Amino acid sequence: MTNKNLKTYIFAALLAVAMLLGSCSSSGEGTSLADSSVPAGDITYTVTVKDAFGDPCTAGVAVQFLQNGERVAMQPCDANGVAAKTLPAGEYEISLAFSDGEENYYYEKTTLTAEVTSAEVTLCNRITAESQVIIVGNSDIETYSLATGTTYVELTPGVRNYFLFTPTVAGNFEFSLIGETKATVGYYGSPHYVMENSAATVTDNVFTVSIKSSMIGSGEGGTTVLVLGVDADIEVSCVFGIRRIGDPIKTIEDEPWTVYKAEKTPEAYQLPAGTTLKEFDFTKEYTLVYNETDGFYHLDSADGPLVLMRLTEDSEYMDSYQTILEHTGVTKYFYDEEGNFDRKETYSECLMEYIGCADEAQGVYPLTEDLKYIVQQHGDYQGWWDPESRAYLFVDMDGNPEPGINHDIAWLLMCCYAE
Repeated sequence: MTNKNLKTYIFAALLAVAMLLGSCSSSGEGTSLADSSVPAGDITYTVTVKDAFGDPCTAGVAVQFLQNGERVAMQPCDANGVAAKTLPAGEYEISLAFSDGEENYYYEKTTLTAEVTSAEVTLCNRITAESQVIIVGNSDIETYSLATGTTYVELTPGVRNYFLFTPTVAGNFEFSLIGETKATVGYYGSPHYVMENSAATVTDNVFTVSIKSSMIGSGEGGTTVLVLGVDADIEVSCVFGIRRIGDPIKTIEDEPWTVYKAEKTPEAYQLPAGTTLKEFDFTKEYTLVYNETDGFYHLDSADGPLVLMRLTEDSEYMDSYQTILEHTGVTKYFYDEEGNFDRKETYSECLMEYIGCADEAQGVYPLTEDLKYIVQQHGDYQGWWDPESRAYLFVDMDGNPEPGINHDIAWLLMCCYAE
């Protein structure tokens, strides 16, 4: 066993004994604020240990009472971070002892006297891990990792000091510089892309970031690492606070998808030999009639020309649905009349079923109620046939709207009919 390990072992044993004694209740030496049996000439000295957020520090922390550099008493902190000890009146230097090593913490020592019998000590973590290097612009920058809680950090004045935070749980996290300081804090992205300006809105040196479950790595996926920055003009140190203040902020993207299911499972379709496919003229009128028997739409009557949707081949106006699925998926977000989010639907799985059953040569499938619903909902959401939308498709090569478009049938832009 090394000297350092032996020293740590002995100290931990002493601290454990002190904590055991501190937890015992007796009529002898006072150990609490309510002790009424203080011997004449003795004083109950009280030390409250808190972090920079004002929360009590308890686990593994004990207060040492020193005279001439020698410890004369030690008292563990209670559940409120308070250590009270009855001692002969005198002057006592206060220091803290820790079960996991003093090098992990920062605090300012204080002194108690017969006139000043109580004190509050603010305890912060220290950075003890090795530095890491990130690339900012063309420079290699040395950074240090911060954990939740309050951490005393030393700064290099006149530059931006970078720090890393790797969350271990999802949540809404608050980041702040605590106390009076002229330094300023910000959030600057990830180690792979360090931004010049803060990605978060900072108010009074406080900002929040919502860490979603998807940002916490599992398996082969990595955890999102946040790059934090402190600009220090003249400051040489500050206290950085990180705490979880609630569950992740829920956005529309976190809402579950409603998966659209086909009313009738599609079956393999083969276009009859010699069939010619004709495009719709969107400056004309067309009447579509649904045939209850075959479950498809026809032109003019239930027995008229069959209407088909292009699933794997591009139409005149749009890429095929197969291409769209490969790049973005096919979805729609629904809102009520007041603009409040209602639900979101995905049609991708249903379309994949139809694509698997489409005619192999032409990539078409007869227009069903399902396909009609999907193209109408998706296209309406995208703004494909809305002249006021940037996604409006009926434009010429110069981007000018084509004249005379019948918008009532514009949703047929991915369809054709058999002739």
